[in-house]
Amino acid sequence: MREETVKVVRWTILRLMVLGALAEGVWTIFVGIDLPRHYVANHWDIAWVGLDLAQIAMLAGAAWAGWRRSSLIVVFATASATLLVVDAWFDVTTARRGDLFQGIVLAGLVEIPSALVLLWVALRVLRHGPVAVDAPPRILSADAREGHDDYS
Repeated sequence: MREETVKVVRWTILRLMVLGALAEGVWTIFVGIDLPRHYVANHWDIAWVGLDLAQIAMLAGAAWAGWRRSSLIVVFATASATLLVVDAWFDVTTARRGDLFQGIVLAGLVEIPSALVLLWVALRVLRHGPVAVDAPPRILSADAREGHDDYS
């Protein structure tokens, strides 16, 4: 692609992302005002199983990409982390009174920490390439402890 075409495509995509964010903001305000506090959902079980299946697929994809030392691990790890945060959110916000504690514990001890590890893996691969998954964390090196790391 010519450099000018790349610039046009880039700016078009950026404008569409900003427009999408603004439209989502307006929609969120509308939904926040209009949605009922209580709602009986059809296919509640399918919604949760679908979310869990998506998590399984993304985690399996992340494991596969890590095993293959593929840079696709960034996509799978980021998607997995996102789904884990979404799962934690809905576990807590949709829990019945008796299930709230369990949802908070699961979110705080499993889902959110797992999401953070997956994001750490994705960022590490973005900075250092897929082989970085095997490398020991440099943040634990003597140079890093003395403030001489090159992660900044």
